[in-house]
Amino acid sequence: MPFARILRSSALMGGAQVATLAVAFVRTKIIAQLMGPAGVGLVGVLTAFNGNVSTLAGWGLGASGVRLIASAATEEKATKQAAVRKFGLTLSSLGLVATLALFWPVAYLTFDSSRYALELLIGGMAVPCIIASTIWTSILQAAGQVKTLAKAQVISAIGGLFVGLPLIYFFGTIGIAASLLLAAALPMAFTWQVARRDCGASVLQPARGDLRVLFNMGGGLMVIGVAAQLAAYAVRLVIIKHRGTDVAAGLADAGYYQAAIAIAGSLPAMVFSAMGTDFFPRVAAAKDEAEAKVLSEKQIEAALLLALPIFIGLITMNRLGIALLYADQFEPAAPLLSWMIWGVFVRLLGWPLGYWLVARGSMRTVVVVEVTSNLVMAILPILLLPVFGLTGTAIGYFIGYLVYAIAMLAVARRRSGSWLSSRTLLWFGGAAILLLGAQWFATLTHGGYWGMLPTGVVALGSLFAYRRALSANP
Repeated sequence: MPFARILRSSALMGGAQVATLAVAFVRTKIIAQLMGPAGVGLVGVLTAFNGNVSTLAGWGLGASGVRLIASAATEEKATKQAAVRKFGLTLSSLGLVATLALFWPVAYLTFDSSRYALELLIGGMAVPCIIASTIWTSILQAAGQVKTLAKAQVISAIGGLFVGLPLIYFFGTIGIAASLLLAAALPMAFTWQVARRDCGASVLQPARGDLRVLFNMGGGLMVIGVAAQLAAYAVRLVIIKHRGTDVAAGLADAGYYQAAIAIAGSLPAMVFSAMGTDFFPRVAAAKDEAEAKVLSEKQIEAALLLALPIFIGLITMNRLGIALLYADQFEPAAPLLSWMIWGVFVRLLGWPLGYWLVARGSMRTVVVVEVTSNLVMAILPILLLPVFGLTGTAIGYFIGYLVYAIAMLAVARRRSGSWLSSRTLLWFGGAAILLLGAQWFATLTHGGYWGMLPTGVVALGSLFAYRRALSANP
């Protein structure tokens, strides 16, 4: 796949992701203004709960479904789609049962009372919607419907904002939970309609072998996803419990953490969205490991090119960004954000390699690496929080992804017989030097408007490289 094509698909999905994130930050800004850090902390808890249950019950369908359909011959795709539909609908039902069984004990575990149990229940109704959405997005991804998925993201996000904001304003924490439910239900309905229109409503019966493949591969993916979600939930639990019986103060600290991780992880998510949407099915269909390795290297380079200006801006204008996206009272989140940006940066190196290994069948290895890195991210906050305060949680986040990237490099070397190309490593090293420079600049300007200067310079350089790549590979 030409480098220019990777850039185009990344930019397309990136644009949709930016629109979606803008909507999410508008919703979070309003919650921050109305309810302060505790309200944002509650959003983080509800989101983590939904993520845990949907990942457990979803059984890795998003990736396993794409791989099953994308790697099949043209005449077999309809049967594969039927398997994904049947398996997904079963998992969606299980997600509903799991939510009903878990919301009450999780409320007591997290808050030592049933105070927010109703919010967990209402927000948890998003779980079957999230799982059902993976059915249709898997089918559309495998069919290469990148533009359709981008449109679905934007329309669903805007619709959810206009309906969800009145709920938050009038019903408080219950409204927050209801808005999360809407944010999951709208894309489910939209992608279902589009998938039926563009890919047809299959009446074929799925093959037992295909269902078995989805079950076996999905099991490994589920373990990976649950490890990540449990690590995220464990960190929030540690933060809340660190304040003892003062749940309000614990939720406020969790709100600072949520603000930092939302900014650090969400804005560069444009790149990761493109990886899942376009890169993953293509690397799954690669004819051999050599082609898959080349695709992975090109994806890393494209990710660095598109994400670097965002990283520079987030580091050099961290305090300004937090104040604009949340409120002035979220200033304690600024030190966390810088460490988390470095964690996301090294993730740009590890994630394409992880996609490559999942797509090519190295599931056991990926599970070991993912679980290990997430275990590091869950344990380190417990050790670092008493020493470095809340910043220790962000340091643990960075170290966890550093471990992940190093392990993925070693695994890729063992599988392919060679390290990444010198060109790719040079790109990554150059980006790291620019990011270090941005970190130094931020200490001089205290994360304010002066950060626009290096951000603009790097953005212009990236735009020049982007246009040059497109003109060289039309």
